[in-house]
Amino acid sequence: MESKKLTIKDSSIAFLSAFLLSQLAIVIVTIIAIFICSIANIDSSSYQTFFNTSYGYLILAATMYLVITLTFFVINKKKDNPIISKPSVKKIFIYIAIAIISFFALYPIITTIDTWLVDLGIQLNTIPYELTTPNYFISLISMVLLPAVCEELLFRGLVFKGLKPYGKVFSITISALIFSIYHMSIDQTIYPFLIGLLLSVIMYKENNILYCIAIHFTNNFLSLTFSYLKINFSYAHWTYILIAFILFIAFLAIVLYFTIKGSKNIEKEKISMEGKAYFYICLVIMIIIYILSIIQS
Repeated sequence: MESKKLTIKDSSIAFLSAFLLSQLAIVIVTIIAIFICSIANIDSSSYQTFFNTSYGYLILAATMYLVITLTFFVINKKKDNPIISKPSVKKIFIYIAIAIISFFALYPIITTIDTWLVDLGIQLNTIPYELTTPNYFISLISMVLLPAVCEELLFRGLVFKGLKPYGKVFSITISALIFSIYHMSIDQTIYPFLIGLLLSVIMYKENNILYCIAIHFTNNFLSLTFSYLKINFSYAHWTYILIAFILFIAFLAIVLYFTIKGSKNIEKEKISMEGKAYFYICLVIMIIIYILSIIQS
């Protein structure tokens, strides 16, 4: 069979399949855990206690990211979609530096927003277990390595690449939005969207997912390490908020500049009616997921 390029239909199917099937896989794992508890005469609530430990969370994460990875390989099969090439060591260090700068530029505004959400009575999405030293190293797998690799395969390797033929600004912003909604948490909306913009810009520029994985890994590593060390710069004084806002605007302006730069000379493909149908279905499901996450919070 002749290889074909990814389309907006492929992007929509990739997201919907990965999200729905990964959630189904977690439900199945939970049912298996309940069944094991019942035949072993163990308190049925023990499975929930176990999944709130670092080992239980690792099992759930591995299950979810296995499904996401399989989704990538199934949909990407026989597609003309090169996403890996030999990386430049110099560029890897440059992009890691960009990831570090971005983290510290956005951290103040995110912690400020989290403070406001808590004041509104919204429950933040937190790690379900205490980050002791052993749990920290286990979490490096479940919360740093697996998301960095598997989420990049899905969102930059499939979703973004499928949207890319339909315009630079469109593909970068929409893939970042889908990446943000995927996190299913009201307090994890703005930050994933902004990082998603950066990652999509890098993928557009380099067409090498290894750079995106390096950035994503660095970002997750810093976030987990800050939690482990109990570092929190949340501060309600107006000067802190002003600095946070300025850094936020500066980051957004830089990303938008590189997003828009040179896009006028790119020939865009027209989206077919079938592609639009899949995209709108995906969009509706995204909105429903986001509303449910708000209600849950």
